[in-house]
Amino acid sequence: MDHQPYTGTGLWVQITHRFGPRMPEWFMAGHTAVFGFVLLIAPELFTQPTWAGFLKLFSWLPPDAVQFYMGVGMLIAGLARVAGLIVNGARKHVTPRIRQVSAGVGCMIWFGITYAFASSDVVSTWLAIYPLFGICELVNIHRAAHDEGETRNGRTG
Repeated sequence: MDHQPYTGTGLWVQITHRFGPRMPEWFMAGHTAVFGFVLLIAPELFTQPTWAGFLKLFSWLPPDAVQFYMGVGMLIAGLARVAGLIVNGARKHVTPRIRQVSAGVGCMIWFGITYAFASSDVVSTWLAIYPLFGICELVNIHRAAHDEGETRNGRTG
């Protein structure tokens, strides 16, 4: 069994071939990184009532630091996930565990964000967005686990 990575045009063909089925994972990685970036460039967000739940959730941190640390953490998580997807797409033999762990972390992030917004007692558009992101991550976990099963046991059907 050859475990060498793809090179040259084979690398590009393999990444683009795997991109389509994994598009939701790429989008969620992008959402995570951009969400973190927005937290870093808009320093007054957490002063708004909708974001009060985040300050409650991280009450052990100074209020000014909560948004910054969350922004840095989400930016790093999103970029790390992009890197993992690139590595996964470049390998001849996929590494679905990278994708499972990334989707699991993403699931915790988006349901945590949902919880923090819900804790603010302010109904807003967050209700139509972040719970669905969490559900999308559950689907991503399932798809990566299915790919791992195929990697271990061969394709079925």
